[in-house]
Amino acid sequence: MIAFTLLGFAPACTGSDPSGASSPLPQAGSSGAPSAGATAGGTSPGGDLNSSGGGGAGAAGALGGTTSGGAGAVTAGASGAGGMAGSGGAAAGGGAAGASGTAGASGTAGASGKVEHRFVSGMSDGGPVALVAADGQIEWQYDLTGEANDAWQLPNGDIVFAYKAGARELTPGKQVVWNYAAPAGSEIHSCQPLPDGFLLGEAHDGGTGYLRELDSAGKLQKTVTIQVAGSLGAHGQFREVRKTSQGTYLVTYLDLGKAREVDAGGNVLREFPCGSFVAIRLKDGNTLVSCGDDHRVVEVDAQGSVVWEVTQQEIPGNQLGFAAGLQRLANGNTIICNWPGHGGVPAGQPQAFELTRDKRVVWQLNNPALKLVSNLEVLDADAALDGAVYR
Repeated sequence: MIAFTLLGFAPACTGSDPSGASSPLPQAGSSGAPSAGATAGGTSPGGDLNSSGGGGAGAAGALGGTTSGGAGAVTAGASGAGGMAGSGGAAAGGGAAGASGTAGASGTAGASGKVEHRFVSGMSDGGPVALVAADGQIEWQYDLTGEANDAWQLPNGDIVFAYKAGARELTPGKQVVWNYAAPAGSEIHSCQPLPDGFLLGEAHDGGTGYLRELDSAGKLQKTVTIQVAGSLGAHGQFREVRKTSQGTYLVTYLDLGKAREVDAGGNVLREFPCGSFVAIRLKDGNTLVSCGDDHRVVEVDAQGSVVWEVTQQEIPGNQLGFAAGLQRLANGNTIICNWPGHGGVPAGQPQAFELTRDKRVVWQLNNPALKLVSNLEVLDADAALDGAVYR
């Protein structure tokens, strides 16, 4: 498992369970009083921990998930039924995996010779938060309604994700390590792991947004206030927000269709040509941006020039709808999540795909069980660059 750098940054609180369960979250045994709006959680009442094929809900029932040493890999105690579709090759009821592995493609080469990735995925308006094996089998899933637009696996094997009404960290056994509830009327769509905690993006009506930095015990450490002119609603503001190694913040605005870089005082340093879902500061100083309903992905250099771009109709079989989550792999390839929720994605297209720098498709995700994937993190050992995850 990969250690996080500043590219990749933990809160605590009581609040509504995103699974819809009505029982309150028990108190955890963590020390220290939680910060305002945040208390530590206990056992999560929602979602079944199942091992299942990619074809749907795990038919094998609850399994004894374990972690292996420091890697935290979930080990299934039972195998689920159902057809598996996706990255590992053609599957019953599922659809074929992506293009054959070519030189320069990252990930594991399966028996078929095709590129395969182990990953964690989140969704918007349908699907689970899931940990998916390289062969396409769902190792772990957490079912919830609504949105989970930023999901990660931590070095200890836990899964952390934002779920619109808050953010939380779950163990493989689905115990809540912490839960941060968004204040009434606000939304949280981002939960970036930092070396010593997490960064949340908390958006309120009226164009007010807060970047909340919390420590690994869930205590609030820092708040950056960002005000947008006009009356932008909570839903029209942040999707994924990111702290850079320079100490600045990259924020995206769904309704403005612009990404911005701000300093620790919330002052705008620069604006990008587009940006509705995520902006990522790369190792070389360039910024990779997904542009939502502009149907494109751009890479912008420090001078503001677009140095690489993927447009709507450019990739055969992968017409861009809402360009959502991104990840730049160590080999230079780019993972693009192609969210279909606003239309523009023909039926049967992959949920995500991997492009080389010269725009060859070397991997595709086509797993109906994951439904409306909006973001994913490739977990392969060779995905990170010098220990950093760029997503």
